[in-house]
Amino acid sequence: MLDLDLLLLREPKRFEAMCFRLAHYEFPDALRLAQSWDGGRDVVSCFGQGDGSGDVVFQCKFFKDLNAAKSKIAASLDALVNNGRRTAKWILCVPVEPSGLFLNWLQSQLEERHVKGCLWARSELLIRLEQHQDVLETFFYSVFAELETHFRSGHLELFNLALDPECQWMQADPEVLCFSPRGNVRSADLVLDVIVRNTGSVGLALTKIQAEVFDWRLKMHGLPGDGLLFPQITYAISIRGGRPGAYIAECDPPLLVKSREPERFKIRITDTGYAWNGGLRVSLQPGKDEPLILPALRIVT
Repeated sequence: MLDLDLLLLREPKRFEAMCFRLAHYEFPDALRLAQSWDGGRDVVSCFGQGDGSGDVVFQCKFFKDLNAAKSKIAASLDALVNNGRRTAKWILCVPVEPSGLFLNWLQSQLEERHVKGCLWARSELLIRLEQHQDVLETFFYSVFAELETHFRSGHLELFNLALDPECQWMQADPEVLCFSPRGNVRSADLVLDVIVRNTGSVGLALTKIQAEVFDWRLKMHGLPGDGLLFPQITYAISIRGGRPGAYIAECDPPLLVKSREPERFKIRITDTGYAWNGGLRVSLQPGKDEPLILPALRIVT
């Protein structure tokens, strides 16, 4: 969870304004009321529950010591009960975490006045700030740069991985690739059809692809024809005849994977060689972020 001291807002008015912005996402008709006489309501949604049972009311108390705020909270509840409006739900917003004793006291105050209510304390507010980063940036701009690495990030995840039907490899088993062309050999290049998705909040540029051959074993085989190796260049990476090791190729140009969007591309594994069995593991390098490792495949040539 985001670690942020809400007391950095310093002023009750700013805390109330932040709570209003967060409330407005869940209750679009929410309004802030003037302070001269608000009837125990800082923010109110007249259609909040949508069933005609009454208003959803927010009361904001910017106190570090909640025990010191008890008298003001009780006074706000009394004003709420006497304002002539039906209240479906009352939500108290505070910038700190409550103690068990305070929660017990608050529950007794609500029961005494027959009010249904709940508490948006620090943890609840931080969850909503993480979900609505525009509010976070607006009210905590001075510490925005320090927090940026927490909530402005890119993260690639694999959406789909398939064998391109145009290459001469076969995949009867989801985890095994077999080079067994029917008819003439056009090319032994292995072509993977990949879809990745960026689940982060900023775009990522895919800059490198690595292919690692492991668990290599020589396999006796007849010599192939002249057409076994046919050079292709589309995010191509050579595995040097299938010898064990890790090989890296630059993505030129880099592939931009926009935030919250999938991106599809192909990887052509070249110089696959012949007469060997083993494993192939491909990973994608998005800039300086952690690599995305695709599922390992067994290779049979």
